[in-house]
Amino acid sequence: MDHESLVIILSLGGSPLERTALAALCDVAVSWVRVEREGDTACLAARVMHRDPPGEFRDRVRRWGAARGWAITVASSGRHG
Repeated sequence: MDHESLVIILSLGGSPLERTALAALCDVAVSWVRVEREGDTACLAARVMHRDPPGEFRDRVRRWGAARGWAITVASSGRHG
């Protein structure tokens, strides 16, 4: 994987947000993940490696999350390795 990013997902009652949610994305490897919950609200933070350039990855993940009712922020830390 060429790039590393931090992904934050916020859910206010959309699709269920589980630790394994990012496994649905192709060409993404998760280094670590944390999930916090309170009632129907959940927040997932994860460090991931991916092949696509940061801008393309951000757009792809945001579209994927929007389809599930989630708000997503992606912070790129640049090239991995």
